[in-house]
Amino acid sequence: MTHQNNNFWADADRNPRGNPRLSRPTHPLARRLGVVAVAVALCIPVARALGDNSPAPVPGGAGAVAVLEPGREPELTTTVASLPVAEVPAPQVIEAKVVVQPEVKTPQCGAKFTVQLGDSWSLLADYAGVGTRELLQVNKANARTLIVPGDELCVPSGARMRRPAPVATTQPARRASSPKPLVVVAAKRFTAAQSTRIIRDVFPDALEKRALEIVQRESRTNAAAYNFCCYGLFQIHFQAHKSWLATMGVTNPSQLLDAGTNARAALTLYKRSNSWAAWE
Repeated sequence: MTHQNNNFWADADRNPRGNPRLSRPTHPLARRLGVVAVAVALCIPVARALGDNSPAPVPGGAGAVAVLEPGREPELTTTVASLPVAEVPAPQVIEAKVVVQPEVKTPQCGAKFTVQLGDSWSLLADYAGVGTRELLQVNKANARTLIVPGDELCVPSGARMRRPAPVATTQPARRASSPKPLVVVAAKRFTAAQSTRIIRDVFPDALEKRALEIVQRESRTNAAAYNFCCYGLFQIHFQAHKSWLATMGVTNPSQLLDAGTNARAALTLYKRSNSWAAWE
C-alpha cells in the first residue's frame, strides 16, 4: 500500500477540531476484522432461534409428550391417579324405645236402677259409692247428659245403688182454708259443695257462673232454705210457678228443697224467658 493511502486513512481519522491526541492511524485489516466480528455476533442468535424449532427430548413422566416416528401408531397409555379413599363411618344403630300406654278399661255395667225425681249424676255417684266420671263412663254419658225420672241407668260392676230412706217431718195441722201447702223437710241435707257440684252438672257451662252468683245471693247455697213464698237454692216462688212446675212433677214446695230438683226448675224458668229476669 502506497504512502498516499496511509495518509488518507490518517486524515480521515482526525477529529473535526484537529486534535492530534484523538487521531491515531487505524490499519485497514483491523477495521475489516471488526466488521466480520460484528456480523458473526449478529448471526449467532438467529441460528439459535432456528435451531430451537426441533423438538427437544422431554423426560418421561406425567406431563411427557411422545415424539412419533413417521408411519408409527401412537401407543395409548393410561395413567391412573391414586386418590386417598375417605373412610366412611359405620352407621349408628339407635334403639327405639316403644312406650306402651296402659290400656284404659271401660267399667262394665252392673246392677240397673231407675232415675227418680231429684236425682243428678253427682248425687247418684254418691249413692253408689263411685266417682262421677266412672258412673258417666259406664252409662256412656257426660256431665251435660240430661237425666229425667224414669230413665234406666246402671252402676259399675261391683257397686250397688244405696238410696237413703226418706225422712219426713210432720208439721202442725193447718186449717183447710190456708193456701200455704204443707212443707216437708228434704230427705237429704246437701252441703254447699254438693249443691255447687249439682248446679254445675245441671247448667250449661256458659250459665254456670251467673247461676252460682244468684244461688249465693238468694240462699247462700243452702238447699234447705225457705220462707213464706220461696224455696231452695234459687228461692223459687212456688205459688207463682206451680202451674208449669206440675209438668215437671213438682206438686209440693217441699220438692224444691232437693238441690237437683231446684236447679232443674231454675234452668227451666230461665229458658221460659231466655233470661234471668225472674231473679232481677
